[in-house]
Amino acid sequence: MNRKKILIGMMAAGLTIPTLVAADWTIYGRANVSADFLDDGNDFSELDLVSRSSRLGFKGEREWSDQLVGIFQVEQQIDFDSSEGETFTTRDTFVGFKGSDWGMLRVGRFDTPFKRARGAVNYFGDQVGDIRNILRTDRHGKFDQRFRNSIHYRTPSFAGVTWDVQYSTDRGQQDTRADADDGFSTALNFKQGGFTGAVAYEQQNNEATEDVDAVRLALAYKLTPTLEIGALYQNTEAPEGDEADAYGVAAQYQFAPNWYVRGQGFVLDSDADDSDATLFAVGIERRIDKDLRIRVNLGSMDNDDNSALTPWTQGGGPGEGDATGETATALQLGIRYDF
Repeated sequence: MNRKKILIGMMAAGLTIPTLVAADWTIYGRANVSADFLDDGNDFSELDLVSRSSRLGFKGEREWSDQLVGIFQVEQQIDFDSSEGETFTTRDTFVGFKGSDWGMLRVGRFDTPFKRARGAVNYFGDQVGDIRNILRTDRHGKFDQRFRNSIHYRTPSFAGVTWDVQYSTDRGQQDTRADADDGFSTALNFKQGGFTGAVAYEQQNNEATEDVDAVRLALAYKLTPTLEIGALYQNTEAPEGDEADAYGVAAQYQFAPNWYVRGQGFVLDSDADDSDATLFAVGIERRIDKDLRIRVNLGSMDNDDNSALTPWTQGGGPGEGDATGETATALQLGIRYDF
């Protein structure tokens, strides 16, 4: 990502503030916008302009010694298609410390280790066909979230293996009382040779409803410098006691220096009556340079009689449409610019 680094210096009443002079700040962002044709297989058929997790942020670090580096980040979602928003810290926002020998410790609001574990096979992230459309459902616990009021520790890498542990005193509110809808998330991540993957577990405690938990296994392997394949399995248990398994495979192939083609198929197998679904997606991407890319994706979601999932809602898409018992499809022409 082409990021502009700014060395901050401040003079106030003729006095230099050394900590700010030594701070290394980075301003960064992403514009990820697409024109999507959406059809729920029923009465909804529209062309929609969608801003998919576009963002603006700044982060920095201050090195005190080889083993003590202060870090911070403030990141905000930017919606090019609307003016709605909640606060200036809607995305990963934190402060903490890190050291090469002991790891990283931070507090704030950020993605859980469970959410990050899908990264190995997330070839359609923030696009039509995003696997969160089948992994993150209201009926089956709605995981893949960003917890507020969190403390997170990551170990240093041991032969390519790291361990993440996160605890939130209150996952979604401003209340920081212990045990007020708290949550726990952990993942063991590994990168060995051509293999990348994670094993993750998460529990969400709820005062008003039953607790929910989930396990996830994701693995990707780079067969050749241009071909990568991946697979993911997830088991969740909903507040009503309905269990669900989600699983599938994905692949990405670089067929020219700046051209990529990708595809995936994932199945949701639910214990709830007639609530299964199948997600398919294919796409092609042209990378103009390392910061600018354009893409065309086609996604479909085949729903059982009591399922109403779409291939577009997660990752910034709209919530319109009623795909209950139908096959919902989406065609996307998108552009992404990182700065």
